[in-house]
Amino acid sequence: MNTFSIIADSPQEAIEKARESFGPEAIIQEVRKQPRQGISRIWKQPRLELIIGVPSRQPSETDSIGESTTPSFFDVYKKQHLSEGSAQDKSPEGSCDIPSDSREPSRIEPMLRKMGLGDYWVNQLLDRLAIRFKDGLPDFVTDELAFCRSLLTEQLKEPQSDPREANHPILLMGSPGCGKTTLLCKWMAHQVFQQQRNPEIWQLDGNYPNTAESLVLYAEMLGASMLRYPRNDGPEPPNTPVLIDMPGVAIEDQSQLDAYEKRLEGLPEHDRYLVINACYANRLLENQIKAFMPMNPKGIILTHLDEERSWGRLANLLLGTNCPAVLLSGGQKIPGTFELFRPSRFMANVMPL
Repeated sequence: MNTFSIIADSPQEAIEKARESFGPEAIIQEVRKQPRQGISRIWKQPRLELIIGVPSRQPSETDSIGESTTPSFFDVYKKQHLSEGSAQDKSPEGSCDIPSDSREPSRIEPMLRKMGLGDYWVNQLLDRLAIRFKDGLPDFVTDELAFCRSLLTEQLKEPQSDPREANHPILLMGSPGCGKTTLLCKWMAHQVFQQQRNPEIWQLDGNYPNTAESLVLYAEMLGASMLRYPRNDGPEPPNTPVLIDMPGVAIEDQSQLDAYEKRLEGLPEHDRYLVINACYANRLLENQIKAFMPMNPKGIILTHLDEERSWGRLANLLLGTNCPAVLLSGGQKIPGTFELFRPSRFMANVMPL
């Protein structure tokens, strides 16, 4: 194992440097604070020094080409829960889990739970903290929080592209009351004011008629064209952004879901995004994601974030799904809060330092 040192101003910057310099095999072994030099130490925060370990073993003939044979420092958090009653099952070889009953009482555990993180993620973070600070806890609890925040930030997926810049039709789907129509109005305003593009809106009927009057009003105010039918030959003029609005569908009725999916299959080629109301209980949100996942959404859009205080609760949801978050929306003002999802910024709201 070869060791290297990286200096950065934040955990997020350190992780990015580690990835760029050493690739996915890099393992974060230790995090230290480096005080600023000279008079700048009065107003500048200390920098972070990360000790990075990189395996020196040569790949064997049985290793897959292009695949890392050493798990990243966060791989331990990706394993599935052991089912209850399966005492004969053992943890994977090399796992760094520490039995929860053998851990010392943690000063940070109540804070993690108050943030809304679930039992699984709290236990995983405590296991990792016990290994990182095995020689003694740091003087400041913020050091522990910074370590936890960097771990969860690294786990959240970053959007590969901004869907607001796409030139092909975008469909917003979800349950009634999730905020699709308000979100679409914000999207329309973003296109007009930020990108100087006039979108085309397809206001389509679903399992019942689409009577969203606010959408018609904002389209008229912003000069966007409205159609009650899809264009199979594409929008006019070409490369015009297209936003598709359809009524929400209740996930409790499978026949409605089947009819909705069949209706989508008849549309021209488009990208789908699942809109969910961040204020709903996690169990309901999980059920919505499961119900719409067969329709292949490219990502999740969170709405009503201004009404939800516990972003840690939402972190449980995003960490537990393979469908990445892409956009964040909050408030009824248009355009209002409407931004691209950034893991570092999201986790800064979950764990402010």
